[in-house]
Amino acid sequence: MSAIKEFGVVDNSTGKYTIAYGILFEKTANTLEALNGTLRAAKKQKKVAFEKELLMMPNDRDVQVVLLEA
Repeated sequence: MSAIKEFGVVDNSTGKYTIAYGILFEKTANTLEALNGTLRAAKKQKKVAFEKELLMMPNDRDVQVVLLEA
């Protein structure tokens, strides 16, 4: 999930990249059509973390997506 590194910020308390789902959605809209599927697969592989099972716009725009692996 290079987009998380590219557009996200490092959380000083954890040292991990984080980004709001809404920002990630907007930044990847033209390049990553299957963002939800990609995030769900990455979550199962423990590469990213987020609080909900499925992220949907606009309701989940403020949910933080955290990159667990570099």
